[in-house]
Amino acid sequence: MKLLQLLAAKLLRTFASRMKASFVYDTAQYPLRAREIRHVDTPQGRARALFYWPLVQGDAPLPVYLNLHGGGFIAGVPEHDDSYCQRLAHNLGCLVVNLDYALAPEHPFPAGLNQCFAMLEWLADNAVELGIDPWRMAVGGHSAGGNLASGVALLARGHRRLRVVHQVIDYAVLDLAAPAEDKPSALPKPLLRPGLMNFFMSCYLVDRAQARDPLASPLLASIEQLRGLPPTTLIIAEYDVLRAEGQAYAARLRQAGVAVQERMFAGCDHMFTHLGPDESAEQAWQLIEDSLRNAFAESA
Repeated sequence: MKLLQLLAAKLLRTFASRMKASFVYDTAQYPLRAREIRHVDTPQGRARALFYWPLVQGDAPLPVYLNLHGGGFIAGVPEHDDSYCQRLAHNLGCLVVNLDYALAPEHPFPAGLNQCFAMLEWLADNAVELGIDPWRMAVGGHSAGGNLASGVALLARGHRRLRVVHQVIDYAVLDLAAPAEDKPSALPKPLLRPGLMNFFMSCYLVDRAQARDPLASPLLASIEQLRGLPPTTLIIAEYDVLRAEGQAYAARLRQAGVAVQERMFAGCDHMFTHLGPDESAEQAWQLIEDSLRNAFAESA
């Protein structure tokens, strides 16, 4: 790990942790039974996670949604997704787990991905104590978190102790092998630019050859590797530099027989679910909520 790279990553991480979303929900409108911080030991180290427990009647096992924040694999905190996770837990009556996964460059690929998957397995292994249903689990994420969610779904395919019934992929980076300079936007100054994306990749991948691993670049997975993945909600922003790979991954999933609900949000750039426009952000969150509700109901 290069010292200057590490210092730059920590500086960016500090800046990102102070950022505030311009579109958020009033959490007072979505009361919970409890909101807690738990620390879970994984092979990749101790992981911090925010747990959102819904107010529900009865003692039926709860479905689970594992949320993975964005931040280019090197920054971001689960608190960035706090109000959205609270809304989902309240409206869906599910346990939402908002994970603070291991970040690069201290923990390069595949450490963060493996820790996300380890958290999913920990939840399943402790299902009785937690009061959750390991056969009704969903995973989703935003930007880099969407990439990790895709990898978790690949790792969980055919699992004997749990089932991922849906994956949410929100404007994710899905092809780390393609040069950042070849990912254009109609905007003169899109949120993601080549210099920043190349820095993310230099931190996340120890060897650029890793970019061709399907767990790093789900778009490069074979059709056979994609068969049996759960139904997918895939959100794309019109002006996002990641638009083309999102559309291409949706097409690949369909070729593999996976049910895909794909929606492109016109006039939006990367991170619009957090930064607006507000109307588009609300529509996207409602789409995520409706997709998860249907997935949990169909797997009950």
